[in-house]
Amino acid sequence: MGVFVDHSGRSAGPWSLRLRGVVIAALIAVVAIVVTGYAQGRFTDRFRLTIDAVTLGEGLAPGAEVKFHGFAIGRVRHVETVGYGHQRIELDLDRGQARALTDAISARFTSSNVFGSSAIELVPTGQGAPLPENATLHIGENAQNATVAGMFRRAARLTQVLDSDTVRHLFDLLIDNSDALGPTVESFFETARMLATDQRAPLAHYLGVGAEVSGGAAELSPPVVEAILGILDQSVYFGEAANRARTNRSLDGVDTVLLRGVADLLERGNPDLARILGGVLDVAVPIGVSLGTVAPAYDRVHGLIEHMGEAFPVVDGRVQLQLEVIVKTMPYLVDSIAAPGAR
Repeated sequence: MGVFVDHSGRSAGPWSLRLRGVVIAALIAVVAIVVTGYAQGRFTDRFRLTIDAVTLGEGLAPGAEVKFHGFAIGRVRHVETVGYGHQRIELDLDRGQARALTDAISARFTSSNVFGSSAIELVPTGQGAPLPENATLHIGENAQNATVAGMFRRAARLTQVLDSDTVRHLFDLLIDNSDALGPTVESFFETARMLATDQRAPLAHYLGVGAEVSGGAAELSPPVVEAILGILDQSVYFGEAANRARTNRSLDGVDTVLLRGVADLLERGNPDLARILGGVLDVAVPIGVSLGTVAPAYDRVHGLIEHMGEAFPVVDGRVQLQLEVIVKTMPYLVDSIAAPGAR
């Protein structure tokens, strides 16, 4: 195939074409850089935070989500490992969303979704002043992190325990003694069936009663503990031998002066005291018995008034007395009773 040759001399030369290619390539590179930066949010006004974590965020990487009340409000900008088990994490938050943050806030590691990708969650702990920009939050060793990776790690530790020789020996022991454990398990289920059949209230009722009792016990525990501590503090006085001897002398004095004196007085005046107590009881016992009949008599007043009203009914504007006579054993009284129409 032939090559086109411009003999007029107005076409671009090789150097001009190379220059145009370089300019176009540079322009494409600049546009790509600008578009990439815009896609990464480099031209957006961001709210910067730093997290100082003494525990490692498993699987945490730049670009991970930052959540607040379950909503994504930013991303992790940079993760730097500072020493063993220590991380410094820089966050970029949306400035509009960051206005809701206060200085009474804490951070923890969590999972952004069910697939286990790690994220950071900001948790409010109370009321406070607005959180300043470039502030530093801390994640301590005892922080309650809730990540899927951590859950699987704990599950792996549990399975290691269940796969230990001790657990295997326990299962072997249960299998060897299944004949003896069978009746016990059967009686347990039979008891549970009886409780379910004859229960008078649902289980929630008993759980509610237990919760109320536990609440009362919780309210009672502080004063009881304070009383016990007060008794222990006061018992320190009896730790010294001199204080114990002084207390013994005081108790001996009370026994010698008061108790023995009262005993001697009762022994000398016993006949007169017996007559005085007998007279007091002769008067107090009848009065007490009489007072005890007041309440039953008061309860019967209503019935007495009701029966009196039934015995004296009002017929045609006149009060009459109704009598009920039993004539089963005295039939001769029937002739003496007037006719039903007589008055």
